[in-house]
Amino acid sequence: MVSKTEEKVNTLTDEIQASRRKKKVTNKFVLDKQELPKGLDKNAYVFRNPSRNNCWCLYFYDRYSDKRHRFVLKDQFGNNIPPVKEAQQEAFTAGIIKFSQLKEKIDRGEQVNTITFKEMCDLFVRKEEARISDIPHRGITFIRWRIVKSQVKWARDFINNDKTPVHRIRRNAFDNYEVWRIEQARLYGKKDPIQKTIISELGTIRRMFEEVAVARGYLSRATMPEIAITKKNKRRIDNRRDDLSVPEWEQLERSARLYFIKGRTRILDDNYKMEKHDKGKDKGLWKYKTVVTRNSARGKNNLTHREMFYYAMRIAMDSGMRVGSIKKLKWRHIDKNTSLPEEMQKKWCSIDVPAENTKTGIGYRCAAPIVRHINNLKKIIPSELRRPNDLIFRNQSNGKPWSIRIWEDYLKEVLVEGRLANWREDSERGKNSGLKIDILSGKNLTFYSFRHTHITWRLREGTPMAIVARNTNTSMQYIEKHYFHYKADESVEQLAKGREKYIKPTIASTEWIRAFEVEDYG
Repeated sequence: MVSKTEEKVNTLTDEIQASRRKKKVTNKFVLDKQELPKGLDKNAYVFRNPSRNNCWCLYFYDRYSDKRHRFVLKDQFGNNIPPVKEAQQEAFTAGIIKFSQLKEKIDRGEQVNTITFKEMCDLFVRKEEARISDIPHRGITFIRWRIVKSQVKWARDFINNDKTPVHRIRRNAFDNYEVWRIEQARLYGKKDPIQKTIISELGTIRRMFEEVAVARGYLSRATMPEIAITKKNKRRIDNRRDDLSVPEWEQLERSARLYFIKGRTRILDDNYKMEKHDKGKDKGLWKYKTVVTRNSARGKNNLTHREMFYYAMRIAMDSGMRVGSIKKLKWRHIDKNTSLPEEMQKKWCSIDVPAENTKTGIGYRCAAPIVRHINNLKKIIPSELRRPNDLIFRNQSNGKPWSIRIWEDYLKEVLVEGRLANWREDSERGKNSGLKIDILSGKNLTFYSFRHTHITWRLREGTPMAIVARNTNTSMQYIEKHYFHYKADESVEQLAKGREKYIKPTIASTEWIRAFEVEDYG
């Protein structure tokens, strides 16, 4: 008696044996095959493909990528060649032309297939997103990625056809990009983009073609669009960074200490001079008004942040640290300098700046007279926010790092309060691009200016350049280019150090030196 299982196995075995006895399927997928001349390629041929409604196709083998391709052939007008045997000669001619085009792309190192402009943009945005990192010099920030994403969107709007293959974009396609970009800004009711914005967008577009289309073989550098970036020739006297003069810093520091951190603002007359009360209990005192009070939790938090910002300014001025390093400064980074006498330890301390907190990606240790500023910060910041790994400059309400708005808006308020800048007419907190100022001196003053001022003043006081460079984590070449300007007439005192006893004064007259200045050599 045969079981059902054995019966099923026997049936399946019979079916397998029967299938093996069947003849091989002889359905033809290549009709009217005609090979190209042997001098071109022995593996290429023209044929009609039944799976594509008998249309004429070219079979092409890419030996470099080991891929096989079948391209539908078209005539010179872009129409499909009639799928009949009588059109074989026309298909053969079109096949040779197509083969020559493909062979040229292979010889240039390009891919046979192509991608659309949208696909290239998407690949580039995803590649940039993968580079987002909080570690300096290890990628880009999230904010920078958003800017790149916006620039790519402008490029897609300019091309206005996401399905355009990248190899069909004209070489001069982006020649009128700047004009188009300005017109679009006016269309949306925005201000004309500045040249720096246009240059940045064109640079991103060019990088997108190079890092996707060229790098992946869809184009070569010789066939990608030409994107010329021309910068206006800004003639500057030198490369000197904008810093604060001594009167400017004294005025800024005093107004910030007496008014800004206390939530006050001075009342000025038409000549921007302070007035005094001429009667009442405040007679003889300077006029001011209170803009921030401690009547609410938000007001108390605001005043605390103002005082913390003031000490951030003082730390930047006394240490020369970059603003990025100050933002990431933690309590454990402050270290005692035991090599100093006890009296000097009350003023000077050491600051450890790890590599991830620096612009150069190299950690360093600097000395700075900021002990008093740190102690004052400890008085106003609660103990629960002063753990070793806690950031010093953080929001006192939620514990998060200060936003960019706090750093930028507070600096603008300090500059205006110190009478170094005026508010613009269109400046309004929370509107458009936020607070705007016009700096009276014409300088480009930012929080980075405190670092520039520190370096400039140290050099002016005679601190050796090598020490300044090491203490501020920069190079002497950079200082020479942007800060130090040698003046021989003013350097005699430094040049004479240690040589006084070896230099004897002359007993002869030196009037002859000036005689050369009045001679006319014609």
